[in-house]
Amino acid sequence: MKKFLFWFFAVIITITAVIYQRLTGPTNPKRVKFSIENIDYRAKFPRTSETSVTLTEALERDIQERYSKLEFKMNPVTPDNFTIKILYKRYPGDDTLKQIQTQNNNGGYSFEFPSQPPAGKLIYYPVVVKDGSELVLCEEEGIIIRFKSPVPSIVLLPHILLMFIAMLLANYSGITAFFLYEKSLKAGYLVIITLGIGGLILGPIVQKYAFGAFWTGWPLGEDLTDNKTLFAFLFWVTALILNRSKPRKYLLILAAVITLLVYCIPHSTAGSEYDHEKGAVVTGR
Repeated sequence: MKKFLFWFFAVIITITAVIYQRLTGPTNPKRVKFSIENIDYRAKFPRTSETSVTLTEALERDIQERYSKLEFKMNPVTPDNFTIKILYKRYPGDDTLKQIQTQNNNGGYSFEFPSQPPAGKLIYYPVVVKDGSELVLCEEEGIIIRFKSPVPSIVLLPHILLMFIAMLLANYSGITAFFLYEKSLKAGYLVIITLGIGGLILGPIVQKYAFGAFWTGWPLGEDLTDNKTLFAFLFWVTALILNRSKPRKYLLILAAVITLLVYCIPHSTAGSEYDHEKGAVVTGR
């Protein structure tokens, strides 16, 4: 029964962190609420999109006119006298805002942005138009969308799975450190394996597909996702080495807490960004 409870709490903590990851982070959909004529509307606007433009084409200024289709829905469904247009420009930069019109498809809306290089960003402002009146959504902060190259599922899915298995094992190791020390140690070694393969091997491969570079963390760059993964991995290695000479259970708990905090940092925060002036991907943005 006790063993079941340990796994139960480890799963609950992991699921909570997964949900938090889904609700936060700069590439997850932007949740927007607004009211018109005493009716409350909700929408989720995309903040990531795939691109067919390559870094080589961007560097050579050989980008043909290509577009990325994006979609969003309004809840409840907007009436027929609603129209929504999008104001957008490159980000960062001082470009003039351009305007496109969305298409209403039975309550869902679609529009097309000019495709950007991998890690390229646009900032946009949805504008709700009704009977000649306009309401600009997210007028102050805007919505920033980042583009990425497609990542094969055969690489992406194992990466995601192993990262969350590593977190589950880290939670279990921390919870059981003072009760089932040997099992806690075994879970710790499995954390190193899963985090090493998922985060330090498959993670860079995913990033290479998406943004054109294997590693953009320390010492090559300031990518927070790379750095936090490396930090958690090294802390687990240190904790397990120091537990070889004598039991230091508190280090396993500390490693688990640090791993949880690392996972709670929204994914892609301070990540890759294409600099149009330099013609290169920079990090820590």
